[in-house]
Amino acid sequence: MNPENWQQLKRLFHAALELASDRRAAFLAEACEGDDELYSRVEKLLTSHDNAGSFLASPAIMDAGVITALDEVESSGDNDRVGQRIGPYEILREIGHGGMGTVFLAARADDQYRKQVAIKLVNRGMDTDTILRRFMMERQILANLEHPNIARLLDGGTTIDALPYFVMEHVEGETIIHYCDQERLNTLERLRLFRQVCSAVQFAHQNLIVHRDLKPSNIIVTADGTPKLLDFGIAKLLGSDLSEATATIGRLLTPEYASPEQLRGMPMTTTSDVYSLGVVLYELLSGHRPFNFGSRSPEEVARLITEGEPVKPSVIITRIDSARQTDNAEHLPLTPEAISHTRDGNVDKLRRRLAGDLDNILLKALRKEPERRYASVQELSADIERHLTGLPVLAREDTFVYRAGKFIQRNKAAVAAAAVVVITLFTASVITTWQATVARHERAKAERRFKDVRNLTNSFLFDFHDAIADLNGATKAREMVVKKAQEYLDSLAQEAGEDRELLWELSTAYLKLGDVQGRPGFSRTGDTGAALQSYEKSLATRRRLAVLEPNNAEYQLGVAETLSRFGPIFQVLGKPSAAVERMREAMEITDKLLPQSHDLVTFQYATLNPAFLGDALAEMGDYDEALAMYQKSLSIAEQKGKSFPDQAVMHRLVVSRERLGFIFGIKGEWQKALDNHLEMLALTEEMCALEPTNLDYARAKATAFDHVGDSFRGLKNYPKALANGKRGLAMYE
Repeated sequence: MNPENWQQLKRLFHAALELASDRRAAFLAEACEGDDELYSRVEKLLTSHDNAGSFLASPAIMDAGVITALDEVESSGDNDRVGQRIGPYEILREIGHGGMGTVFLAARADDQYRKQVAIKLVNRGMDTDTILRRFMMERQILANLEHPNIARLLDGGTTIDALPYFVMEHVEGETIIHYCDQERLNTLERLRLFRQVCSAVQFAHQNLIVHRDLKPSNIIVTADGTPKLLDFGIAKLLGSDLSEATATIGRLLTPEYASPEQLRGMPMTTTSDVYSLGVVLYELLSGHRPFNFGSRSPEEVARLITEGEPVKPSVIITRIDSARQTDNAEHLPLTPEAISHTRDGNVDKLRRRLAGDLDNILLKALRKEPERRYASVQELSADIERHLTGLPVLAREDTFVYRAGKFIQRNKAAVAAAAVVVITLFTASVITTWQATVARHERAKAERRFKDVRNLTNSFLFDFHDAIADLNGATKAREMVVKKAQEYLDSLAQEAGEDRELLWELSTAYLKLGDVQGRPGFSRTGDTGAALQSYEKSLATRRRLAVLEPNNAEYQLGVAETLSRFGPIFQVLGKPSAAVERMREAMEITDKLLPQSHDLVTFQYATLNPAFLGDALAEMGDYDEALAMYQKSLSIAEQKGKSFPDQAVMHRLVVSRERLGFIFGIKGEWQKALDNHLEMLALTEEMCALEPTNLDYARAKATAFDHVGDSFRGLKNYPKALANGKRGLAMYE
């Protein structure tokens, strides 16, 4: 559509809006003078306008229909720009299109020098007084912002058809989300990159400018890792008297990243940008946005933002979002594994990284009330810096335990050194005490003293490690503790001989050491190879005991317990066949022990081992045998569980039902998946009734609602899927 037709369409549209609806048809019939296409276009705009509806007290995003209709019409008008000259530049192609203007890639064409730039033009037909004022303001704002993380303004002017434009540096790169995922930046690296974005936004605020449209697509990261802030198209000068209709700004903002006060049409300050940055950081760290909008209407989107509460990032990463997808070629749903793969390696490590400080920082930035958020972007950035350096953050209650934990983290070298000294003294005492007492033939007294010292040593080796496990920067301290533990355990092993009690204790200690080094799902140093060696030492020691006493059920069960550790760790290493081999052996042992045993631990491993075997088989794609293993686990829990405490049995039943529902979902048998997830839900409800204050049970119930929702979605029963998803979300909140 040429500019003249655009102007005519615009004039007729606005003129018709001034008339009563019953007079518009006659007016258009006369004004269009038989031009059916023009009549149809104006009528479409009017219909979209009338159907837009209202929301809350202001129409911040109510013009979605008008936007769509306008965009359909206006998008055809800018294609002919390619090849045109604007000043000394030639338009090469369109690289961006928004509600107010279009951005083109252009190149210098006057033979002075070679340079590619970005040129932003007001869209044809959008040159109303309000839009022109906004455009000129954006140009002036950019002229005042010289910052390494803000795209620079180079030039400006007016085209031959009287449309204003400005020339910016062309920023080549990826949006901040895509860049971080492609580069697989971990959480700490993402936080450091985000602080550079905060620096740019804070600089704008210091120049009395509120951006008002902060989102990942407006933050581009170059190949050298420099973030650049773009698009100040709806930015506002603080204290300016520029009046704008709320609907105009509503049309231009992005609701997913807008603050509650933006959607309500309330006055906006720098804390609105704090909220939007919080949404960006939430997505950057967790892979999810604070709210899942799906196919909600604009009114529902706004109501969710203004009334709902976001889930903690450390919780939301454990969910599967089928509505959003990963960026790989298979377009898989966004899963916990996909999210953690591009961040901190595995789900448990990422969850621990987000839990605590980062949960609280994000929830503070996303509070509904502006006065309860960070007072400035600088304050948000400073709190992130506190987290990075191990200092207490403002977003967390300043308790003694919390401050003490931060003290350990800041002084980890001194604390670790002190701990190693204590460990050395106590562990050395184990050896000297044992040898001295044996030498004096006071074995009974020596065993008591050995046990006391051993327990105290274990406390320092493992409890101290667990206490500092989640502290930033504690890796070296943890590695020192683990190294000393391994050295002294190896030393004790040389002294053990055939002393069965000492051998058993050593096998248990090696098992714990392996857990600390690399057990999936637990706090660990991430040294999987060392963990395998420790598990092998535990297994070898327990096999030796089983040979010494072949009828000792405890020793046999110990072998099965250690074997069960290899299943998950081999899966993490991408060796499911090795996991299957070890888990089959573990299951054979517990299958033999179970008929004669009334021991709770035997029952637990008898149900756990087939479940772990099923996990490995499922990873290999053998879903039928995996299903058989999950059914076996369920059958044992149902048949043998009557002799054990209700909670223990219920826990095993919940796990079995969850896995069965999962495998039926993979096989596409959604009704069976639903049946198992409903059983899981009923069990968790019973568990919560027994212990109403148990948070683990409450989380299991929330997860069950999520799974039920997923099954209903597989059955295409979307209302029930949404209802159960909401109930799960409400419990997490």
